[in-house]
Amino acid sequence: MVIDGLEFARRQGVLSGHLRLDALPRLAEVLFDVSGGLDYVVSGASDGGIASLSLQLRGPLRLICQRCLGALDFALNVRGRLMLIEPGAHWPSDDELGGLEDETCDAIEASREMNLAPMLEEEILLALPLAPRHEDCKPPAAKLASVSPSPFAQLAKLKRN
Repeated sequence: MVIDGLEFARRQGVLSGHLRLDALPRLAEVLFDVSGGLDYVVSGASDGGIASLSLQLRGPLRLICQRCLGALDFALNVRGRLMLIEPGAHWPSDDELGGLEDETCDAIEASREMNLAPMLEEEILLALPLAPRHEDCKPPAAKLASVSPSPFAQLAKLKRN
């Protein structure tokens, strides 16, 4: 999934497919399991001399609940826009389109060999909750205590006899 970013945007190219989760190493660190994948669409646009990529990602993820460490189902639905800046060109200031204060798109440097997988992975990671957790669950220690008695309880019974 390597494109010439500016040319792809100028030609208004469109790429779509299925992105396997096990091919995304940074995302795998926050997933309960890496089976399955996500559907993606990347489309290029060039409007008024501004080249951009629109990204769409959709599909189910199984995150790790930060409270109980179990699986947490999460429906991912991401739409993002990346403004492409030619190498050596002026970067937008904070209050301009693509600047740090602009919430509609982020600016990135374009290249002739842009690998889309890391860009898509970054958009996924940015869309995840900071500390995913179930609405109602117990920490692992509380679960263990309620499931099986302490081995020391058995020793206490022996001591009494």
